[in-house]
Amino acid sequence: MLFAVGAGDALTILEAQTIDVVVTDMRMPGMDGAALLDRVRILQPEAARIVLSGFSEREAIFRTVGPAHQYYVKPCQPQILVEAIRRALSVRRTLRSPALLALVSGATSIPAMPSAMSALFSELQSPNGSASEAARIIATDVGLTVSLLKLTNSGFFYIPSAITDVLQAVKMLGFEMVRALAVMAGIFEAFRCGGVDCDLLRQLERRSLQIGAVARKIAQSNGLGQAALDQTQCAGMLAHVGSLLLFSNWPGVMEELRRGLDRSGGGIIAAERAALGASHAELGGVLLGLWGFTDPVVEAVLYHHEPSRCEYHSSAEKSPLVAVHAAQHLIKPIPPGKNPMSAWAEGLDMAFLERIGCASRIKEWAGIAEASREEDT
Repeated sequence: MLFAVGAGDALTILEAQTIDVVVTDMRMPGMDGAALLDRVRILQPEAARIVLSGFSEREAIFRTVGPAHQYYVKPCQPQILVEAIRRALSVRRTLRSPALLALVSGATSIPAMPSAMSALFSELQSPNGSASEAARIIATDVGLTVSLLKLTNSGFFYIPSAITDVLQAVKMLGFEMVRALAVMAGIFEAFRCGGVDCDLLRQLERRSLQIGAVARKIAQSNGLGQAALDQTQCAGMLAHVGSLLLFSNWPGVMEELRRGLDRSGGGIIAAERAALGASHAELGGVLLGLWGFTDPVVEAVLYHHEPSRCEYHSSAEKSPLVAVHAAQHLIKPIPPGKNPMSAWAEGLDMAFLERIGCASRIKEWAGIAEASREEDT
């Protein structure tokens, strides 16, 4: 651990050696925390960036929304800061590639579909705009949702508990604050569809919404409480946030990867790891962890394809991951003439489900997914 007296000393250290995490105050002589973290982003883009400050004015927060991953207001309990640093260090353990580290650490938001972005700004700028309608629009888009929840989970605003429900987040921040964040701080951005197939992105968005909705219903059937249900739906909706991060930054690489999968018919996780060094699930889970999302949400995104890789306690059935894993496979229609159980077993982690005593629930969960598909048609 290294300590610096002011931004100048910090920059000298950053120019001399690799740093994993930078924690800075906001008010410093010469260069403030926001300006320092802007420099950190350039010098060492893979480093995690945290503000710890007694300076909590709105303008200061707006200036750090981009360069900082998390913002904590003094006095801050030591364990909260330790946990934030622990999460930041886990990025390096999960992602070995410097390019992927820089990609995740450099992300300030996930782009939204242009139509959702336009609808939201129209609502925010309308004299009759309402928090409930703004929340409804945000909840229809993965990029808008994750960019908003990043702020309510990363400590930028002094909210006592984690929030995974969009309407609750909008109500806690207030309609005027959401409007200011959108217009003045620029927390939302739209996809530029020139380098990527926007129809593919729309399909991914629709699938993400379906996973979230079905996962919530499966979790409800498993007896999860309200907070866990919100976490489950949030994790299901954000399960493919890593894919959106990749498409928005490396569209050419992802298009080539997709064409290769179409030719080979192989699995997406193995193909991504071979081509990129990590899967979309790992990228998404690490990003949400860096942004301060709760452990159940991070774990559900990180392991939604491979739940056996996550360590579990005795109440694993109550975990959001179980419902997200089941939902993302069971929402797929069964090919004509294929035995349903065989089709489900090809995608689900059967060894894991048998180990936690949930294999007998698959048919029930599949019925939930089928009913949801019928509601959508």
